Amino acid sequence: MKKLLFLALGLLLLDKTQAQTVRSVLADFGPNDGTNGAITPSPDINGNYWNNILNLTGVVDTFRLVDKANQPTGVKLKVGANFQTNGILNGGLLAPSPALLGEYAIATATQDYFFLQNAATLRFSGLDRNKRYVFHLFGSRELATEVRTTQYRFTASNVSSVRLTTSGPNVGANGYAGNNNTLAHSDTLTADANGVISLEVSRTAGTYAFLNLLRLDIVTGRSTPTVNYVFQNPGFELGNLNFWTPMAQGTGAAATVTTITRHAGSYAAQLTGGSLGLEQQISYRNTTGANAYKLSGYFYNPSTSALRGSQTAHLELLYYNSGGALLGRFNSDSLVATSTTNVWTKLEAAGSIPAGTAFVKGKAVWRNATGAAGSVYFDDLLLENYVPQNPLKLVYMGSSVPFGQGATSNYGYTAMYSALLAQRAAAGTGQPWVTANISVPGNNTVDVLNRFDADLLPQGSKYVVFALALGNEGILTGGQPIFNQFRTNLLQLIQRARANGLVPIITNGYTRNDYGPTEYTFTRQMNALIHGWNVPSVNLLGAVDDGAGRWASGYWTDALHPNDRGHAEMSRTLVPSLFDALHASKPQPTRRVSSGITLTTTAVASAQLVRLVPEEVVHPFTTAIRFKTSTTGQLVAIRDSAGLAAGTLRVGTGGIVVYQSAKGRTITGTVPVTNNRWHKLVLTHYYARGATMLYVDSVREGSVAERLRPTRLEIGGNAAPARVQYRDWLFYRSGMNQDEVLALAADSLLKSSLEIYAPLDSRRIAAPDSLANLAQSLNTLARVGSPLAIRVSSLTKQVNIYPTVTADNVYIDAPLELDRSAVIVYDVTGRVVLTTRLNQGHFSVASLPAGLYLAAFSLQGQVVYKRLIKADL
Repeated sequence: MKKLLFLALGLLLLDKTQAQTVRSVLADFGPNDGTNGAITPSPDINGNYWNNILNLTGVVDTFRLVDKANQPTGVKLKVGANFQTNGILNGGLLAPSPALLGEYAIATATQDYFFLQNAATLRFSGLDRNKRYVFHLFGSRELATEVRTTQYRFTASNVSSVRLTTSGPNVGANGYAGNNNTLAHSDTLTADANGVISLEVSRTAGTYAFLNLLRLDIVTGRSTPTVNYVFQNPGFELGNLNFWTPMAQGTGAAATVTTITRHAGSYAAQLTGGSLGLEQQISYRNTTGANAYKLSGYFYNPSTSALRGSQTAHLELLYYNSGGALLGRFNSDSLVATSTTNVWTKLEAAGSIPAGTAFVKGKAVWRNATGAAGSVYFDDLLLENYVPQNPLKLVYMGSSVPFGQGATSNYGYTAMYSALLAQRAAAGTGQPWVTANISVPGNNTVDVLNRFDADLLPQGSKYVVFALALGNEGILTGGQPIFNQFRTNLLQLIQRARANGLVPIITNGYTRNDYGPTEYTFTRQMNALIHGWNVPSVNLLGAVDDGAGRWASGYWTDALHPNDRGHAEMSRTLVPSLFDALHASKPQPTRRVSSGITLTTTAVASAQLVRLVPEEVVHPFTTAIRFKTSTTGQLVAIRDSAGLAAGTLRVGTGGIVVYQSAKGRTITGTVPVTNNRWHKLVLTHYYARGATMLYVDSVREGSVAERLRPTRLEIGGNAAPARVQYRDWLFYRSGMNQDEVLALAADSLLKSSLEIYAPLDSRRIAAPDSLANLAQSLNTLARVGSPLAIRVSSLTKQVNIYPTVTADNVYIDAPLELDRSAVIVYDVTGRVVLTTRLNQGHFSVASLPAGLYLAAFSLQGQVVYKRLIKADL
């Protein structure tokens, strides 16, 4: 209500002091179908007349507008394509409050709306260039499950862009899950040379944008200074420095507009000579939820007159109160003499908005104290709301499958994984992650690139999961060019995310029931590339593939989307501790040459047992290991479900590998392996397909029909060969096709959905180092039956360390006195990085760099291991 009072007072003051006349136009947007919407009858209860804007054809409609006194204005409104209508039955504001909305509290106007998924345009024509126009816009859709924000961008002789949050929990007054009290207000606008103002409506957050009603004020009379709430002529496209003020300080300082070098459009500014500031001031308007601004602009260091010596250029974001006093100054990084030449560099300055702010200035600063030769170009200033990055937030950005389509209530694989992260945080095994899903059905890489700035960056996340597939890209009809486009655009998304301080994660391509052999081949080829990229990735294909590129039977809801079961399978391909490992700065794994470990069994002692316990529930999986032996015996044991039944991979009679599953199925190999040479063993399982396949070296030894849920894998023990060597143990949370298995046999390090990569290198210095896990997960291997029982010590749960994330001291809470006990700390590669002792129940890790570590200490003759994270707090 305060905003409406201020507006009314402002217009009253305008009338009295400037002898101006204001005519107002009211417009109601929505259907007139008797179900979801109705026209607003005129006059309304306030005596005002309305224009009812209906999307009659869904393509283009034109309406001649009257003012609220029912007098013709000569203004025409054309409705562009892509608008849709809805309302009463789908979240329209049914009971608007006059106390909150004043004259706009007309139910027939607020209860229905125009909506759209991407962008659409309204065109106002017949406008008088000698008059000025101000728009007031209202959009609302009640929805408690997603925050949705709409942008209204006006293009005329000047440009104005405003945003309005229309939907989401507690967005409105009194806990209403939609907007019931706020309007967005444009700057003062002047029509372009054709008497036109265009309004582009688009979404910046959430799935849809909305427009329920607007008011257009037409201001006539003597001119007054235009008030701007956004920077004008930000890219110098007027061909001059209008709206900009040069603040010269040094001899010969000059700012000119040029067409020779520009970032976007036709013009840029060039700063030369002595030190100079080129600045512009705008008025500040408080916006709900906006606590900080980010000012960005592009600078160019030309090789022909490059920066030299102490010359620099940077941006400044400045806040002032109504009296002109400076409240805050925030600088960007600087372009300097060593900066790359002949490329446009984006500089950014961000800062919280101080209380009492009335004006904001943006300033490009050129420092050249001596006035020596040299110059810099500046272009495309932009001021936008800034959301500080949350180091524990991840965002899913993709198409319909990550959106959840096909699953009940859209509770798809991304939502399931988010729930798992929350469960792990509650159990103390993971960080308290925050997740958001901005996936849009039908999106491809082009769409995601186009909405990157508007949709992703305002989320303020540290991590982004790009979840896209070749189907939406157009692979069915586009072939190789579409494959190339998809690859190129994914690489651009990775680069763009990193340039904005985000950590990208890529999901591999998956299935569709309209895929044939050609599309399946393209999908496998793309996945092979992603496996090797230097970026965390997820093998979704290995969860739901029927072996021909289509959904496994019983795991799809339509040709393009998985059902609940299919989404559940896909969710299990994400490594549970992937984001905890990334948060701990664990790097991407690289292949390490390993000498292996040797396990021996004698008449009096069995071989050591090395155990792998997967994180959380596993369905599809692949395990691979290299081994060397000359005798028979068990190579790998795989316990299923609750560990009640065990399957085995063993060297049998005749020196060939035999798989005996926990379900009683058998695969008997053909490749001789008792020649004391290195052999590659791969067992891959597709739970949805119900199939397990055995490969020895590059030979497929056979398959069996079964569904497994492995809970424990072990090598060594009393059933192992008398002498056996192992190296390169890998465990993936996804099945693998023959292309991938052959790559493994050739010693390629595939990284998608990799939970364990243990080189098993006995050359490591300390005993547990040979079990180091290089994959981006926090899982570990354990020796069983040795003094170094990492995961099976009965005392482990009795010992607590706190805090688990620390910059200095770590405290130990244990049932026995541990003072002066030795502590050994290992990094993620298994290297000993610190040896110290407990002192009054704690020890310090202040000397270590930030990262993930494993602390070991002795308790009652056992060695207990605890994870900790060293952070720069």
